Amino acid sequence: MTSAAGCSSGPGELRRRVEEHDWYHTIDLPGGVVTPGLFDHRKVVGRLPIPESLAGLRCLDAASADGFFAFELARRGAAEVVSLDLADASRQDWQRRPADEVKATRGTGRAASAFELVREALGLDVQRVDRSLYDLASDDLGTFDFVFMGNILLHLADPARALRALRSVMVPDGTLLSYEAVSMPMTLLRPRTPTAQLWHEDHPQWWTPNMAGHRRLLHAGGWDVVRTGGPLFQPFGARMPAWPPRVPRRPRELVFWACTRRVGGATAWALARPAPE
Repeated sequence: MTSAAGCSSGPGELRRRVEEHDWYHTIDLPGGVVTPGLFDHRKVVGRLPIPESLAGLRCLDAASADGFFAFELARRGAAEVVSLDLADASRQDWQRRPADEVKATRGTGRAASAFELVREALGLDVQRVDRSLYDLASDDLGTFDFVFMGNILLHLADPARALRALRSVMVPDGTLLSYEAVSMPMTLLRPRTPTAQLWHEDHPQWWTPNMAGHRRLLHAGGWDVVRTGGPLFQPFGARMPAWPPRVPRRPRELVFWACTRRVGGATAWALARPAPE
């Protein structure tokens, strides 16, 4: 699914425009330009069970950020792709922090602006919708055959509510691919017991489950898990410094910079279908 109109500027102008943004995703653009993202999913996407061909399918990238996976779905021939996210970061599920403080520190429209630049550069026809996962409804969005949801459950105060809303916009035999950050220590210590860790400070992150907890969340939200995989280690991108700005003092900081920063963040995936009513 492509558009004939791509980015009319040359690589130099495109590179300049890319440098004006902060990036979450690492995305290859024309002319050898690459967005300096916080994460680099290019090394992971080939290990996820996204169908090679999505021809004839209506697809949703739920909580899309800069749109890496939305554009990947479009590249694979989806009949239509909807990229869903919140334009205003203050509308995200933050712990404690008031909306005006978030706006002052994070601004508004970052991800939407980055997405528009990528869409123009790639010439791919992907629709962007400013919507919370909690407010999904088939009345105006219609229903979807394939949904990708990546690294979003940990950002939600009520993940089961979001999963139920997502289920409401799926066709009965549709497929959800949930790709999520997981806790490796809890996965190793309690591999069969669903557990989760509450984020250790006020942040737009809430619960990080172990792999069993990830599967259990999907079940609680109205989905039947049919296949799982992982752990996969999600590499960081150029936006993440290679070394800390100061000597780490807390044990978790030491673990992050000595281990996680080198190998990537632990993730797992699950394919699921809507549970029968």
